[in-house]
Amino acid sequence: MNAMLSALKALDLMVSKVTIAICTVSMMVIFVLFLMNVFVRFVPVYNFTQTDEWTQLFLVWVIFFGAQELVRRRSHFVVDVLTDRIKGKPIGKAFRIFSTLCEMVLYAVICYYGWVLVARSQASMQTIPWMKVSFFYACIPISAFFMTIYSIRDFVEALRMPWRFEVKAQA
Repeated sequence: MNAMLSALKALDLMVSKVTIAICTVSMMVIFVLFLMNVFVRFVPVYNFTQTDEWTQLFLVWVIFFGAQELVRRRSHFVVDVLTDRIKGKPIGKAFRIFSTLCEMVLYAVICYYGWVLVARSQASMQTIPWMKVSFFYACIPISAFFMTIYSIRDFVEALRMPWRFEVKAQA
């Protein structure tokens, strides 16, 4: 059992490193594209007609893979006004179970319809005719798949939380 857990942790770490690398490279490409686009406006040596589509591609990839990594680290945006007040109470556990279940269903739906979108898209990009739109949006089902896995992890942890919490008396 320990060997399987350590293998899963190693796989998780590898997925995380690949995700971070994709996000880092995407951000660097976006930055370089913006710099080249500004430079070409002042020194018209070349007309970058594909800049917008390349920028959109890498923005979509950095957004979805970045969200995947944030879900993995439990650092994604949350509104915690209510959860902070009910933390440590039985209703807090019920709310955590409910919210992680909602996340899991949402990510699974995004994953499913992302695969449908990728499978049905046969079009090519406007200024990049050799690139299919399916490659453009392939990051949606891939990242949603991993977010679903991470939400299953969070759901199982929420189920394992104790229902009763001891209140420590203050001296």
